[in-house]
Amino acid sequence: MADSPITFASISTDAPNVYIARQTYRIAERQLVLGSFATRFSLSQRMGKTLRIVRHKRIALPIVPLTEGTPPDAVAIQVENVDVTVEQWGIVALLTDVAQITTVHPALQVAIDRTGLAMSETLEREVAQVLMGGTSVFYPAAVASRAGLVATDKMSTAVVLKTTVSLRAKGASEYESGLFGGVMAPQQEADVTGTDSAFLGAAQFNGVRKLEYAEIGTWQGIKWKRGNFLPFVKGVAAVTTGAATAEKTQITATDGGGTITSATNFKFVVVARDINSHYERKISVPSANIASAATGNNESFTFVMPSSTAYVYDIYMTTVAGAGSGALYKVKSDVAAGATSVVTAGPAGTQGVAPASPADQIEVFMAFVFGKDAFGRVELNGMSLESYITPPGSSWSNPLAQGRKCGSKIMWKSFLIENQYFARIETGSAYASELAA
Repeated sequence: MADSPITFASISTDAPNVYIARQTYRIAERQLVLGSFATRFSLSQRMGKTLRIVRHKRIALPIVPLTEGTPPDAVAIQVENVDVTVEQWGIVALLTDVAQITTVHPALQVAIDRTGLAMSETLEREVAQVLMGGTSVFYPAAVASRAGLVATDKMSTAVVLKTTVSLRAKGASEYESGLFGGVMAPQQEADVTGTDSAFLGAAQFNGVRKLEYAEIGTWQGIKWKRGNFLPFVKGVAAVTTGAATAEKTQITATDGGGTITSATNFKFVVVARDINSHYERKISVPSANIASAATGNNESFTFVMPSSTAYVYDIYMTTVAGAGSGALYKVKSDVAAGATSVVTAGPAGTQGVAPASPADQIEVFMAFVFGKDAFGRVELNGMSLESYITPPGSSWSNPLAQGRKCGSKIMWKSFLIENQYFARIETGSAYASELAA
């Protein structure tokens, strides 16, 4: 009886997808520096889109000794639920037929690399956005807020010690082998490498670094990694009635066209988001009080956005109730560079709140320190990271076989488990961020 071989042709409908998925996953996981410190969960198929994490709080300690023969009262164990709903993210690249046969570099491999990196950066950004909601923030020296930082307020042994002492005092468990986990920006790494003798001694003592995973050394009880896709922000000039520039927004109080109360003071902040990554990168200093037009109660504000096309812009303003004071809330999102945008109504106070502003022209870099179970990432089982490529040849939507598409998708979410088990360190730096102008 003759053998019945399994040929590549008989399984090739799936083989390219499997290869792409494996390659994309490898690229994505290697780049996911923040995500590597997450506690991982898997949501079973056909169990909906929401994962419930059960968190047990500490119980109160006894304060009096037992009375002989008398059993103590039972104490309650407090349970908190963290419900997390996964979200689907995806990206697609198009490989034209001409590109596949005319370029020296392999177009398919380039597409795999680029989509893999894009998925990695998307997940890293989403993790970072969650972590920026943490409330434990430390600054160098006597600095009390982001607005007080200057370039000379650099990463140092002293600020790292403040952070680790706080985490231990709050009961955070070490992430691995008696060490917390940490991620810092290249600029912060350069600051401590160049000037901090305590870091240099610790790094040299620890010997070989795992460079493929961006490990840069163990310092002050923390195993540090380098992350080059972390949040950082630059302060820019406040919104004024003066002409817009590449970084500054112009505002005009407009008579009519809206529902804003007349002759009322408001403050404004404009945030520039990188047009590719959508990270917040430039935050204007809060404006002085700017009054709405003085006639009627149907006023509006007209903005001319900064001219830099490397960004899109969000507008924030105070509420009518807090005219000229209090939190600033988002009233416009993703406005194009140089565009004119009209705000016709004040915020209700339920919208997103403006991030804290650095001082004008000061760049602020973020580092994170993690204990165990500080935050998590959940993936839907069966859709943790899937990749696809459309088959060669013609189809109804591609009758002349002019291209193929490859891409990836994931059903995923990052979330905080215990806010007190991680902290953020914000510093200035002697090194620039290399932000687009």
